[in-house]
Amino acid sequence: MLETARNTSTDSRRDLVTELLGLWLLLAVFLDGWAHLHLPGLETFFTPWHAALYSGMLATAAWTAAVIWRNRTPGQPLAQAVPPGYRGTAVGVVLFAVAGGLDLLWHEILGIEVSLDALVSPTHLLLGFSLFLILGTAVRSARAASHAGNFAWTPAALFAVVLMTGLGAFFLIYVSAFVRLGPTALFTPIPVGTPGRIQAELPVVITLASYLLTTALIMAPFLFTLSAARRPARGIVTLLVAAAAWLPVVMIGLRPTSITGAAGTTVAAVVVDLLLTRVPETWLGRGLPAVTGGIAALLWTGQLMAFAVTDAIRWPVSLWLGAVVLSAAMAAGLALLSSWGPARPVPDASGDAAKSGL
Repeated sequence: MLETARNTSTDSRRDLVTELLGLWLLLAVFLDGWAHLHLPGLETFFTPWHAALYSGMLATAAWTAAVIWRNRTPGQPLAQAVPPGYRGTAVGVVLFAVAGGLDLLWHEILGIEVSLDALVSPTHLLLGFSLFLILGTAVRSARAASHAGNFAWTPAALFAVVLMTGLGAFFLIYVSAFVRLGPTALFTPIPVGTPGRIQAELPVVITLASYLLTTALIMAPFLFTLSAARRPARGIVTLLVAAAAWLPVVMIGLRPTSITGAAGTTVAAVVVDLLLTRVPETWLGRGLPAVTGGIAALLWTGQLMAFAVTDAIRWPVSLWLGAVVLSAAMAAGLALLSSWGPARPVPDASGDAAKSGL
């Protein structure tokens, strides 16, 4: 039993190192995104920003190879020495190398993307998928180490979920509710049939869609972490909001409106985490849609309050309040969908709930 505990501790440290390398990769991705936004003259693949990303990948590849080699017993085929959870990591490293070569070829032939096309370029999406595999290492490792009905979220696994949320925020930055003027932008409703109505409403339509997608970006991983635990991990909503809000806000250049909105939502997230510590466990079962709907409503209310204090809300009340209600409905719908199917496993009462916190 002592040996098992020692192995578990070693695996946790190994997974934490892997996720710290994942943090290096994620920050390099946002750094490269910042460069493309603020240095539009970039017309070469060989930049300091790409160097930060690819050096991080080389370090990750070397670490993954070392993990596999150290796990190998004499005479064992290397393919069988891959620790549980790290097969996807190895695939991600190889896929990144392939995608990187294709990306170099793409840029040499077609040039460097300078706008929205950079986020949906096929080679960049392939790079993103490979990073997603790497960042998810600790989650797969923790699941492989758990017994049926006794899964416990390790700090590294929770960190992995936060990093994957940050990666999603990067690729969805064009529909992020944290990078737009939102309800602070002046909007005057125009009657149907009036010339120019569609053009006038388009920014509002995009912002409403951004609220829905950003809500999903935050609530989906929250529900994922709750799927194998009786209670949410301590501080998980604040960490998810930080990844979804502050990384994009820094990447676009710390605009005052974006800072205000991110700060208001972060404060609301702290309040939400404090309230979640007092929510009865029964509410996290049948009442989960109401809980998640309330979380979304509180988060965006925090953003709106920050806007109202520092600037002004220029949308009609029906519009900004409707955005909050729609976001709450989105969160509740995700919770309802997640509750379908087999009942989620309940950890032992021997302290697994305490282990799930950071």
